[in-house]
Amino acid sequence: MIIETDPSRKFQYEQQIQQAENELIKLTDRLDKIEKQLQLQYSQSIPVISEFKSIQQKILILTAIPHGLRLDKEIREIEEAIRRAANRDLFEIKVRTAVRPQDIRRAIAEEQPQIVHFCGHGLEDGSLLLEDDGGNNKPVAPEGLASLFKLHADYVNCVLLNACHSEKTAIAISQYINYAIGMNQPVEDKAAIEFAKGFYDGLGYKNLGNQDVFQRAFDEGMVAIKMENLSQGSIPVLKKKS
Repeated sequence: MIIETDPSRKFQYEQQIQQAENELIKLTDRLDKIEKQLQLQYSQSIPVISEFKSIQQKILILTAIPHGLRLDKEIREIEEAIRRAANRDLFEIKVRTAVRPQDIRRAIAEEQPQIVHFCGHGLEDGSLLLEDDGGNNKPVAPEGLASLFKLHADYVNCVLLNACHSEKTAIAISQYINYAIGMNQPVEDKAAIEFAKGFYDGLGYKNLGNQDVFQRAFDEGMVAIKMENLSQGSIPVLKKKS
């Protein structure tokens, strides 16, 4: 049996089908645009996570004015944490001691590290104590250190200032660097070392999905302090580039 459709009805059906197809194409295009925008926003919100999983991570440790500090122990604990890391082959550690301002400038330029770790003394105004040519104290203001890291923002992802009163410097540096960690008041030697141990343990753990690697490492450092029943668990602060 053959059912013939009225030509006008057939034309009307064809028009409706064509209109539906056009609407579907427009909807698909809109969904593609939304997906691309979401992907762009997501990649911008975690700029270092995907790279961290496969790119060599060089850690530059800088020490100055060690009087009364166990900087040798802090360095040793960092090295031990990296040796235990699931992805330890991705890490390389470089150490510069008794640094002067020119030593820091040159070391960062020469090594091009992804992570810079400073351990030493800090002053209440946020200045870090380096050394001069005679081995004496040489304060360097937060603004000076921020201007230094501005020059190296292409490859430095995280700066950890394990020194008293270094929050102001961390805030200044975070204008240019994705992650900057400082201390909001005086920090005891033991607490500073425990935080460093936890931070680099966390940095070396196997990460699942798109975790914020440095946030995870910072959280691990905070837990390390608290689990030792130390009273300084709220001193380290993490500043992110806005």
